[in-house]
Amino acid sequence: MRALRSLAAVVIVASGLTLAPSERASIAVAAECVSNVGPGIPPPSSVPSGLPGFHAAWYGQSGYPTLCPGQPAKAVVAFYNSGSLGWMRAPDHYAALGNWGPSPGQDQPSILGGDGTHGTPNTRFAGYPRPAAMPADYIGPGQVAWFEFTVKAPMTPGTYRFYLRPLIEYVQWMEDYGVFWQVTVLPGDPPQRVTVSAVDTSSDSFTAGGTTFRYDRSDTFEIYDATIRYEDFKQLLSAADVIDIRYQSTAAGMSSFNVAADIGNERPTVKAEAGNFDGGPTKNDVSLTITPPASNAVREYPSQRALVPVATTVCEATSGQYKPEGMGVHPEGSYVDRDLPSGTYCYRSGPQGAPWFAYSAPVTVPAP
Repeated sequence: MRALRSLAAVVIVASGLTLAPSERASIAVAAECVSNVGPGIPPPSSVPSGLPGFHAAWYGQSGYPTLCPGQPAKAVVAFYNSGSLGWMRAPDHYAALGNWGPSPGQDQPSILGGDGTHGTPNTRFAGYPRPAAMPADYIGPGQVAWFEFTVKAPMTPGTYRFYLRPLIEYVQWMEDYGVFWQVTVLPGDPPQRVTVSAVDTSSDSFTAGGTTFRYDRSDTFEIYDATIRYEDFKQLLSAADVIDIRYQSTAAGMSSFNVAADIGNERPTVKAEAGNFDGGPTKNDVSLTITPPASNAVREYPSQRALVPVATTVCEATSGQYKPEGMGVHPEGSYVDRDLPSGTYCYRSGPQGAPWFAYSAPVTVPAP
């Protein structure tokens, strides 16, 4: 991950943090699929400056990643404020990156990243069509903004692209430089699954099955397939947690850690059943039963519903546009989602305040 590490260092220094590459002392069994990030793309030798109004010039980016199925990777792109007006965290001067065409299209969801809504994976975009918001409170004319976001490889091998364009939210799109991110997905076996036996936060490491695994800020972290920060992973990691790992033992390697079971805060079981549960004449209701593990301390679970294609066989984050309207927060147990139009639905629910969900099987409400 040498190329991305060198670019990310600029962002880190600007925010007052200093990183040193960690030494990964123990070597785990290497996965058949080995990910990497290509060389960073340097800025042009010159860019326009002082143009009247809001303007942005592309100013370099990290390299394109080659990933294993389902693996996340960090990405960084820089834009120079080539206009006469500053970008600031205010409603009428707020700078962000937006999804653009030809793929996925202006303000359209991408399978490479999003916020877990509109069929996107939860890689913690600023919004499903907004990969990143401005990284500082103010970016003045002549200054450079480094936008950082996370992409995630689809499960099907191939080459994928999505295009980006900077904008001032609610005001205008700025220059289109044809910036895109290309993600190559290799065939590969599932990640290695381990159970944590001991954690040493002082050295950013944990032990599982007699092997010590080390992590640092350049790695990627998830919980139940939702992107989290290094700080989140370090705080929640505990003995008996189950982690899916794609591990590279060198400091320059790119490793990924996905918490598959966070003991004490696990996902519930979600069961959905269509029928007539409100005494009406038609079977247009869905009974939803939420059953958390007994070890969970959380007892409230926000729920969301998505209308999905009839042929859907498995409910997941990318199945459809999950919406909380009318669902609300419920304690464990059963309740009824009443008077639905005919169609096939997926439901999801997770611990209150957590960015991860468990999914039901698809459920079909028949035509009257």
